[in-house]
Amino acid sequence: MLTLILTAILVTGVVLWSASRSDEVTKEWRLQLVSDALTSRLQKISTDQESVADWDEAVVNTRDVFNREWVDVNLGVWMYDYFKHDRVYILNAQNRVLYAMADGKETFVGEGGKPDGLVGALATSLRQQIATTQPLVGAKKHIPRTHDLGFVEGRPALVSVMALVPHSGAVSQERGTESLIASVRFLDASFLTEMSDAYVLNGVRFTRTNDIAPDEQSYTFKNDAGETIGRFVWKPRLPGAKILSDVLPVLAIGLFFIGLAITFLIQGLRRTYTELVTSEAQARHLALHDALTGLPNRAFLNDRLDEALTDVKKGHGQIALMFLDLDRFKQVNDTLGHAAGDALIRELAANLNITLRPGDALARMGGDEFAIIMHDVADRTEVEELCLDIVSAVSRPFDILGNSAMVGISIGVAMAPEAGVDRSELARKADIALYQAKKNGTQRFQFFTEEMSADVQQRRTLECELRDALDAPGQLEIVYQPIYSADLAGISSVEALARWHHPRLGAISPIVFIALAEECGLIDRLGDWVLRQACTTARTWDVGTVAVNVSPTQFRQKDFAERVFAILNESGLSPNRLEIEITESTLLDGSDSSTRGLKVLREAGIKIALDDFGTGYSSLSYLMRLEVDRIKIDKSFVRHLGDSAQSCSIVQAIVTMAHAVGVAVTAEGVETGDQQEFLSRVGCNNLQGYLLSPPVSALGLVELFGSKKIPPRERDIGSAVA
Repeated sequence: MLTLILTAILVTGVVLWSASRSDEVTKEWRLQLVSDALTSRLQKISTDQESVADWDEAVVNTRDVFNREWVDVNLGVWMYDYFKHDRVYILNAQNRVLYAMADGKETFVGEGGKPDGLVGALATSLRQQIATTQPLVGAKKHIPRTHDLGFVEGRPALVSVMALVPHSGAVSQERGTESLIASVRFLDASFLTEMSDAYVLNGVRFTRTNDIAPDEQSYTFKNDAGETIGRFVWKPRLPGAKILSDVLPVLAIGLFFIGLAITFLIQGLRRTYTELVTSEAQARHLALHDALTGLPNRAFLNDRLDEALTDVKKGHGQIALMFLDLDRFKQVNDTLGHAAGDALIRELAANLNITLRPGDALARMGGDEFAIIMHDVADRTEVEELCLDIVSAVSRPFDILGNSAMVGISIGVAMAPEAGVDRSELARKADIALYQAKKNGTQRFQFFTEEMSADVQQRRTLECELRDALDAPGQLEIVYQPIYSADLAGISSVEALARWHHPRLGAISPIVFIALAEECGLIDRLGDWVLRQACTTARTWDVGTVAVNVSPTQFRQKDFAERVFAILNESGLSPNRLEIEITESTLLDGSDSSTRGLKVLREAGIKIALDDFGTGYSSLSYLMRLEVDRIKIDKSFVRHLGDSAQSCSIVQAIVTMAHAVGVAVTAEGVETGDQQEFLSRVGCNNLQGYLLSPPVSALGLVELFGSKKIPPRERDIGSAVA
């Protein structure tokens, strides 16, 4: 019995010691992990700044003439979007704040004030460092910098301050004239979430006090001066506690079951270890892979790209970074549902994997965006062949949940070392090339050129100026083109047309600024403004209807009909005096919101006109269902009347078809008397064009109403414009 008791005591003691030791080792490992993570994050914030600090344009745009818009895009928003820096400050040579960004948006910090607290102290320290060190050189590792832990705005933060230096000899910079970039990463916000996700820290939080529960573990971090900043506190996952819960009840049964208890102990240890290893492996996999497709994600791609660029820097060949974006993916989601969209993404990922060469890397960046790294590229032809293969593979119909889906793909390509060997810069240029490919049309690929970067900057500038034009009256104007009855007895209606008189560029084509508004999300504001102006102005006119063009993007909005009714109510215009002009593609997109909106508008008495008829699908089905009140024959057919027998036949057929189902017809672009005579003879209800009247201002239209002037039947476009 004594032997059994001693054995039991020994076994129990070993179990308790093993559990305690296991917990201690786990805690020590976690502490070291957190310490290494904090150190790497402090170094990373400086590494992030290197991507913009070693840059000629950064020096030019911050030192001599401060380019606030450029700084906001390239030094402020960029650091927030790509590196998650919570605050960014640009300081001049006197350490006065020229620019400040908070949470991705420019913020006002006073008229040239100096930063206080840790940011100010680090900036002063860096100035002293610059004054006493060797002259600045272009290599990133030699850029003067300083960083520390401390408090900013009362919150714990990582802070790094770095000088902006020229990258090449094209820009000179005297010592003491350097601008500084200061970055702040708070430790009590998204940083905690990153720590929790990356290192499996349960319930991690930040505290400056000693309010630590017995079941919690903490790590104390200090600044360079040795002052305590605070503590990270979390609840550790302790395998020892699980071991005890599995083993002790078995030991209590008695000495008879000691052998069995030892077996259970071994099994418990093995199970706990396996669970821990499996959990960590799953966490590592989830951190680097996309859950939907199983493909590597953005973080994994960045690691692979860094490795590839390291080889390129050593002179080992060249690589190509390709950004891919699906075309018409939103229509698949809208018409077939998100489950179909997910199925499409999975099938596309499988097809892309098959298309790639061995050794190339494919990653899903999010949504319908993918990226490819091509290693050991011999020449551009090899990249072009892969792009063509991808476009061909995606252009075929996809069988998705029993439905056929047609999409396309656009590809942007940036090659290293041709486009640079910095990961962030290479990704930026591939993204610019992708934008250019989508701008040029679907099913296209585009290689980056320096001209594209300038185009993107100009587009951003024009986008900002369009926003300003919408906010401040004076630049945007509505003109009105009369629509006459075919017998020229008088004006039957008018069409409202938007014009932009840019103070610097002059008149900008509606084709340009309307497309820009659709791309940057301003089309709803612009469309509502045009509709409100037209309805308000036309309310007092003695004319049948006022026609307003609506873009497909506007029409697909779920609340479009409600916004139209609100504007009609505000302006006092009767619904039956408003005509909405839409294109055939708007009707044929098949979305529920478009179909429902069309029905609601027509039931309220609003007229629907099908614009540019004959250039698209020319859907007879919508005419037969009487879902439109009028079609407008495109000017491309009217232009060739008298020159092309085919155009005459097409126009006659359109008029006959429309009248057969009770739909009125308007001919656009009437510029000669012969065109007018033919269109009247074949039965067009209304005519519109420069022969009759060019677009005029609201005042000019009122004068035209008052003159009761009937346009002559015989004159050419030259006299009409005059």
